[in-house]
Amino acid sequence: MRESYLDISGILLIFTYLLVTIFVFNLYANSKYGKEKTTKKYFLYGLYFKLFAALFFALIYDQYYQRGGDTFAYFYNACRLGDVLFKNPTAYFKIFFGFINETNVYSLPSNLGYFPSFRDPSVFAVHRFISPFAILGLKNYYLSIIVLNVFNYLLIWRVFLFFKKIFMNKEKMLALALLFIPSVGFWGSGIVKDSFSYTFGLVFLSAFYRLFFMRKIGILNILKLLISIYIVLSLKPYILYGLIAAGFVWLGFNYIALVKNKLLRTFVFPIIMFGIGLGGMYTLTNVANIAGGSYQDVDSMLNKAVVSQQDLKKEYYGGNSFDIGDYDATVQGAASVTPAAIIAGLYRPFLWEANSVVMILSGLENTILLLLTLFVLFRAGPRFFFKSLSKEPFLIFCFIFSLIMAMGIGLSTANFGALVRFKIPLIPFFLMGWLFILDDYRNFKKSV
Repeated sequence: MRESYLDISGILLIFTYLLVTIFVFNLYANSKYGKEKTTKKYFLYGLYFKLFAALFFALIYDQYYQRGGDTFAYFYNACRLGDVLFKNPTAYFKIFFGFINETNVYSLPSNLGYFPSFRDPSVFAVHRFISPFAILGLKNYYLSIIVLNVFNYLLIWRVFLFFKKIFMNKEKMLALALLFIPSVGFWGSGIVKDSFSYTFGLVFLSAFYRLFFMRKIGILNILKLLISIYIVLSLKPYILYGLIAAGFVWLGFNYIALVKNKLLRTFVFPIIMFGIGLGGMYTLTNVANIAGGSYQDVDSMLNKAVVSQQDLKKEYYGGNSFDIGDYDATVQGAASVTPAAIIAGLYRPFLWEANSVVMILSGLENTILLLLTLFVLFRAGPRFFFKSLSKEPFLIFCFIFSLIMAMGIGLSTANFGALVRFKIPLIPFFLMGWLFILDDYRNFKKSV
């Protein structure tokens, strides 16, 4: 008989954790944002939304899916690893900080109750990253997910505040995109890879901006950058590749925008972009070498994408598959299906393709995104669209990152269940891009 997390004692503990969290956050909000009513509202409502999404995720996978999927496998192994802390603290910290690998794993005592597996390094990384939250959550899935999301929410909130300083008149749009998107809240709150890769992807971006745009070369910013690189690279390297590629393009256009003279700007454009391009390629090459395996070069990633796509089409995925067409594991082969892959990565599942409650919610969200895209393009027009991009380099980042992610996800995924999870890093930026342009257009119309 499996352990119940929702018996009387479990429910009491869940309410205790929630009440303590809400009480502490309200105290902090009153002292920190007492005079900033809007910021205080976003801070608290964002927390409530995050906790609701986390508990909804836990209930769905505990009760509806009967503890199926990867999330409970991750959790059980994280609990076993957490127990090691109390049996052999030295062994625990060696495992947690990644000092144990295939060459020295047998130096660990055999009676720990947890033995690392290196068949999939990203799975081993999830066990390590979740274990502190399993300990603090008393090995109760619901308590652990509450603690995890309090931690992640504080990081996301710091990123929100950072972008709020950069785009001072876009607070409402930033809050919507970073704090209140349903699918991002749901999939980004579970005990899964996505909650870490999404959160630390945002941390990476804010640290990247501070270091390379603001040139604040401080120890804290460097640590944030390195820790976020390590975590995202350990779990989902392709997200980091997309952030680096789009980030360097953003950096290049930001430097170009600093040149006010149009003639001089035309002259320096190829020089700046060539230099930034070299820097970006050098960085991506070194990061890919560190990642290794199927993420070490384009050919390896295309081979992995083809194998994953073919596997996810199989019938045992319960008719939840879609097909953008077969392609060869070459650049030319991938290019032949890229338009369909991008559409899938950005807007699917369509509402009529949804066959479950979770898919219906995702379908509704995708419908809104599609309608927003069409509305802004027809309302503002292509000319204003490109004019906005030239004025605000961040918009270029938003759309390039979204397209890179959508293409990669669409090429490698043929299952809606995986698709809606994998796309959560791009949705906030894709939404921000369209909302910012719409807001700029409305301000432009008011001024004429």
